[in-house]
This record gives sequence, C-alpha cells and structure tokens, in this order.
Amino acid sequence: MLFMQFGCKKDYLDRQIGTLLSEQQVFASYAYTERFINGSYAWLPDGFDRINGAMLDAATDDAEHTLESATIQRFNNGSWNGFSNPDDTWSFFYQGIRRNNLFLENADRVNLDALRLDPANQTEYQNRITDLVRWKAEATFLRAYCYFELVKRYGGVPLITKVLSLDDQLSDIQRNSLDECIQFIAAQCDSAAGKLNIFPGRIANDANASGRITKGAALALKSRVLLYAASPLYLQPDDLTDVKPTDVTKWAKAATAAKAVIDLNAYTLLASYPGLYNSIGNTELILARRYGAANGFERNNYPVGYDQGQSGTTPSQNLVDAYEMKDGSAFNWNNPAHAAAPYANRDDRLAQTILLNAAAWKGRPVEAWTGGRDGRGVDKATKTGYYLRKNVAEDVNLVTNTTKIHAWPLFRLAEIYLNYAEALNESDPTNTDILLYLNRVRTRSKQLGIDPGLSQTEMRKRIQNERRIELAFEEHRSWDVRRWKEGGNFFGTPLRGVQITRSDAGVFTYVPVVVENRVYAPKMNWYPIPQNEVIKSKGWKQNAGW
Repeated sequence: MLFMQFGCKKDYLDRQIGTLLSEQQVFASYAYTERFINGSYAWLPDGFDRINGAMLDAATDDAEHTLESATIQRFNNGSWNGFSNPDDTWSFFYQGIRRNNLFLENADRVNLDALRLDPANQTEYQNRITDLVRWKAEATFLRAYCYFELVKRYGGVPLITKVLSLDDQLSDIQRNSLDECIQFIAAQCDSAAGKLNIFPGRIANDANASGRITKGAALALKSRVLLYAASPLYLQPDDLTDVKPTDVTKWAKAATAAKAVIDLNAYTLLASYPGLYNSIGNTELILARRYGAANGFERNNYPVGYDQGQSGTTPSQNLVDAYEMKDGSAFNWNNPAHAAAPYANRDDRLAQTILLNAAAWKGRPVEAWTGGRDGRGVDKATKTGYYLRKNVAEDVNLVTNTTKIHAWPLFRLAEIYLNYAEALNESDPTNTDILLYLNRVRTRSKQLGIDPGLSQTEMRKRIQNERRIELAFEEHRSWDVRRWKEGGNFFGTPLRGVQITRSDAGVFTYVPVVVENRVYAPKMNWYPIPQNEVIKSKGWKQNAGW
C-alpha cells in the first residue's frame, strides 16, 4: 500500500543488500551502492507469464489461457474490481519509486576519499565519479519507468519524489493529474538522457554492461509516454463515451520524441524477425530485461502433447485473422481459397509468432486437430486451435530439465518506427516519413510495402494493425487498444478459435468457432485505484465508473 511503502523504512536495505547494514554504511561504500542500483533493475517488468502463469495478452483479443480457473480470466469475464485485480501493481511500483528516491537522495554520500587523495589512482577515481553520475541517471529513469507503469494502468497518481518520513503528513498525499504525471515522466526522461551514453557502460559495446539503461532507453520511454499522452483516452481520461478527441500539438510532440531515438543512429532492424527472440545485445534492442537460464516459460506454453507441456497462453483466431496475405490484402474466410488453406501465402510473422496446425515443432508436426495429440479432447489442450511460438525456446528439454537464457524486450527499434508513423499520421498526414518507416518494419518480414494514397483514417487502421502484428505478445496490445478507446470493439467481442478436423486421407478442414464471450465496459480503459488506498486517503476520487 502506498502509505505503508512511503512511511516505513524498516529492513528495506537489509532485504536488498542481504546483510545487516545501516543506510549510512550502504551509501558510504562504492561496492554496496553499486549493488543497490543493480538491484533496482528488478523493477523493470517483463511479460513472461507474470500473471500467475499467464501472459497479459490472454486478457486481450489476441489470446486465451487454457485454464478456466486462471486468474487472468477475471479480466475476460468482467469480475475484477478495486478489491480484486489480477494485474494490481500499485504497491510493487511504489516500492520501486521509494527505492530510487532513496538512491537519489544518498548516492552522493559514497566515500571516494582514498582514491581522490592517491595520485596513482586518479583514473579509477574519475571512473567512479562517472559511474555515480550514470547510476543516478539510471535511478532517474527507473523511477520514471515505475511511474509510467502506474499511469498507464491508473491514470493520474501521486507524484512522490523524496523518501517520506514518519514526520510527513501522509494523509495529505493526493493524486496528481494525468497531465502532471506525463509532464513529470517526460522531464525525468530528458534528465536521464542528458547524463547517459548511447552505449552502456564506460566504453562503446562494453559486453559487461549489456542490458544497462542508456540514452536510447530514456528517449524511447519518452517516445512511448508522449505517444500515449496524445491518444484519445489520455486527452479526456474521465470520459466514458466513444468520443475520440485529438490534439495535433501533442501528436507532433510524440513524433518529435520518436524521431529523436531514430536520429541517434544507434540501432538497426534485424534481418530476421525470429532473431529477436530471447536475444540480448542485438542491434534492434534498445533495452531488454535479462534473465538467467530457465524453462518455466516453455513449461507453461509448450503444446500439451509434448512432454510436460501445459499449453498456457494460446493465440486466438482474432489475431490470426489480422495477419495479411503475402500480397498485402486481408484474409477472408468467405474466400474459398483462403478457407481451404488458411495459413498459405500469409505474412511470414504468422508462422513465426504462432504454432499452427501441422507446423514442424520439436521433431514432429503440431497436432491441433480434434483427436490429435495437441487438439481438442486432450486435457489442457488449446481451445483456440493454436499455440504460442514467439519467445518460446524450441530446444529446451523439459524431461531432462534443460534451460535457456531469456530476455524480455522493453524497447526495440521497430516500436519506435511505429510510434513515429502513428504520431506523424495524426499530426502531419501527408508526411512521406509515415510510409518510409512503416514499410521498413513490413519489408523486414518480406511483407509488401503499403502504397501511398490512403486517407488518414485508412492509414490509421493499417498502422494500428501493424502494431498488433509486429509487437504481438510483447505487452502492447492491452495498452494500445485502451489508449485508442477501442476496447468495446476488440475486447468486448467474442474471442474466436478454429475447429480443425482431419479426414482419413489426411485432409484438414478449418471452421472458425466462438471460444468465449468477453465482457468489457468503458470504465475498464483504466484500472480502478486499489480500494484500500481510496479508503485510507482523504478524498481520493476513484476512477470513473468504478
């Protein structure tokens, strides 16, 4: 709870440093201070089944979790509220904010006198001064990231920039407006970017510093923040209607922020889309959350017919239908040729993201048809007819418990290109950079570029769909649909799958079916503030509709 997180300091350092040290002892030591900032990276989120074994995408029109009892299903049946929210991160991110406030208030206390007074160690002294400047910029970024994670869920939240003591009047804390929060986060990104290098660490391409926050990460966060801030939901956060306001000035600022990342010239698209999966240090990644060797994600998401596979988060027909044909035209079930062979001549990213029926996987074809080893009729089998491919390591053996390094992409260049294209289309719809950067993302996957001549509305739909495809299962869909105020059109409609039958001759027939009727109301564009926080506060207004 917020009031507990900011009003109590007991045992905080002990839990993180792992020894009974006082605050003064920790921040007097360069080594302990380094360990403290490194520990703060734990507040960078990831989407590897973080909601009790499910991906957040299973609460969108892109996927369904195989277990009816999964916590994530509360989003889909509408049974969540301020008392019970499967993705309630309020306390977690305020812990991160407090931790970074503590670092920023104390980092200058590190004692470097021994080095400073030793003529033989002046280089090391200057290196450590440089490190401290960088660490404070990292803490500034991490605090801003925590605030953005709160803002995209709850709207305006209390902005607290110091470590509160028991003498502070915690009951006087109020929610800041959404605009105040956005302005604060953007300013913090600028502050961090001004003190960070394009490359992590002290030198370019320092392998030991891979995964650290850089200037590009700070500017990428600003790009995402200002893109969201220009979107319809953020312009009238309390409005529960379908009205979609626009603000050209805010869209222009979002375009400028995205272009600032591009103009660093520090990143390039990978030639291969699957090359992004669990890749650390590739040329497209701006920042990723790194993990050690593990296999929990594979265990949760391998098809059920493979040893110890649990199916987990399974893609929907809604998502599959969003992938274009190779020629750029839309897939259509009413086209007999499409219906007979629904995965032929499709965007390459379809098969690279989703395990399709009969796809080769771990030495045999996926049997997603009724009666197949991975199909309907098998306990915990997919209800949609599909399994997840993206970020799932094929070369893990769950029986012998082999593992794989994992990395969750927080920012990558393709997102920045799409941010730029979207913001330009809303602020300067005739700008040729819209198609230039949108088509760079498409042609990487051998998808035909979009021709000029589309209206602003038509281009908006193409850009929105491109985000859905390119950024699938990277925790963008939930927030994109909300900020566009399109929740009723996507999250409130039936989730579909496909019924697959196999004839004795081995011929497959595909029929789309409804898997689940979903519940979505306009109030769900924002999460409710945890009700216990509203009760303890003095006059906090709960989010509209809750």
